[in-house]
Amino acid sequence: MRSRCARIALLCSALGVLVAHSGCRARAPRYDFEAERRATSAYAVGPGDVLEVRAWKNEALSQRVTVRPDGFITVPLVGDVMAGGRTGTAIAEEIANQAAKFYHEKPVVSVEVAELHSYRVYVMGEVSRPGEFTPRAQITVLQALALAGGFTRFADPDAVVIVRRDAHGERRIPFAFEEVVEKGNLRANLPLQTNDTVVVP
Repeated sequence: MRSRCARIALLCSALGVLVAHSGCRARAPRYDFEAERRATSAYAVGPGDVLEVRAWKNEALSQRVTVRPDGFITVPLVGDVMAGGRTGTAIAEEIANQAAKFYHEKPVVSVEVAELHSYRVYVMGEVSRPGEFTPRAQITVLQALALAGGFTRFADPDAVVIVRRDAHGERRIPFAFEEVVEKGNLRANLPLQTNDTVVVP
């Protein structure tokens, strides 16, 4: 038992996760999950995604467009607009601002993601089917683990981490399976962002 706990502690240390153990049972990890949700609440558009641009009472600006590999979309009158790595709200605001020079009033524009094609997540380690997954909708940590076939018998479910790298920097987010599933602490079951990696030691 002691050697197993020592191995778990070593793995957690290597992954940069602070998890307290009591007889090899992990306590709730200390992490501000609500702040993480706020920071990543909106989906960041990527190449290949299909966007629905709608302008109120303006058919010329209302288009369905695909994000090019360089991250740009092309909108009538406006021209090229950078979409990659931005939210629908930010893209809509730029389109409206650029189009305002052609109209007496600034158009009201909205942008929605009609089809996800750039979204991908990774599940590595002690799961039945590790690898890359490309779901057509945003998924949570639990859903990613289910896609990967669940844990192997060697897994330590309470030492799982999500490795995330985005505009806010790189970080390692703890995920204690028992806290989420058995104790109902659903705050930790975060929606995964594109290119997130779920690591199961």
